[in-house]
Amino acid sequence: MTEILRYCQGIMQRGIKESIKTLYYTGELKFGTLVGVDKVGNRYYENRQEIYGRHRWVEYGDYKSNDPTTIPPEYHSWIHHVSDKLPSEMLPFSPTYKRPHIANPTGTDGAYTPPNFLFNIEKSKEELQKEEKNDNKQ
Repeated sequence: MTEILRYCQGIMQRGIKESIKTLYYTGELKFGTLVGVDKVGNRYYENRQEIYGRHRWVEYGDYKSNDPTTIPPEYHSWIHHVSDKLPSEMLPFSPTYKRPHIANPTGTDGAYTPPNFLFNIEKSKEELQKEEKNDNKQ
């Protein structure tokens, strides 16, 4: 009975279309207060009536690839209970060595592979040709 009530509350909060999409991609329909949205489009929610450890969650901006590496460090600390403050409540900290957050490229064309790796033969040839041209110019 509580599951039906919970689903009804989730549907009332999101609407029918969003609820069906969320239920399809995540397998769960939760309701809570929207705490924030990051620059990737991930939405962060909190519901203190849920049990501890399940009362904070993220809905990824790209439903089809639920990639946890898209969560920026500020929200990572909040969602894993390192900090109870939201990024909007914290003082901005931007060290000189900080780079923009990117998702983990493992399994894509942007992943690192060593220079003599089997699949890098074409890249290695191109780099060698560029180096030879640069050496000939000097």
